[in-house]
This record gives sequence, structure tokens and C-alpha cells, in this order.
Amino acid sequence: MTDPLDALHRALDDYPRQLAEATDRAAAAAATTITTRDESGQVTVTASGNGDIQGVRVTARALHQWDPHQLAAALTTAVNAALARAEATLEEATTTLSTDAEARAEARLRSFEQKMDATLDRLDHLTRNLDRLLDE
Repeated sequence: MTDPLDALHRALDDYPRQLAEATDRAAAAAATTITTRDESGQVTVTASGNGDIQGVRVTARALHQWDPHQLAAALTTAVNAALARAEATLEEATTTLSTDAEARAEARLRSFEQKMDATLDRLDHLTRNLDRLLDE
């Protein structure tokens, strides 16, 4: 039978590697370039993976034919889409980092806690029995 503490120690020992991997994935996600367009394709927004707007391109046709409200709506749509994709990219990169490892560590910790609870219950039972014997 494996000692739950050993498993917990292994998980903790592996944490620096997992953190480094997560940091690398987050940096890679932040360095990606995301390009989105409004529904018409007349407005294009480019953003970094960490949500910095790097560029906005509006076609000459949209500038000449659309009123300011239409242009603002198209810009808003394209910018929001870029920011949402950047957020999703970064979240995916950081949440997939150790979901498995975290779940395993949690399971090990629960197992250890249950074993400790059982041990403490037995000790409590023994203490009561000893107290009863000493009182006789």
C-alpha cells in the first residue's frame, strides 16, 4: 500500500515543473496574434493574446458608406470578439495546466484525510476504553 503522504509529496515536488509549464503556456498564449472581423468583414481588429489591441483596419467602403453609428457598432463587435478570443485563449492555456494533477492531488489528500480521520477515531475509542478501565 502506498503512503498517501508520499503521493502528496510527489505532487508537491512536481509543482515547480507544472508552474513552469503553465507560465510557458500563458506566455505563448499572450504572444499569439488574434484577428477578428465584424459580420460584414469591413472592420478587422488584431489583438495580442493578452488582450492588447494591436491594430484596427476599416475598409474605405465602410468609411464612406456607413454612418458613425454603423461604424461604431462594427468596431465594437470586432473589438469585443478579439478580446473574448484573447481571454479564452489565455484561460485555456492556464486552466489546462494541471487539472489532472490537481485532481490527483485532491484525491490523494482526501484519501489521506479519511485515513487520518479513521486513525483518530480509533485513538479516541482507545482513549475512552482506557479511561473506563482506569475508572474501575
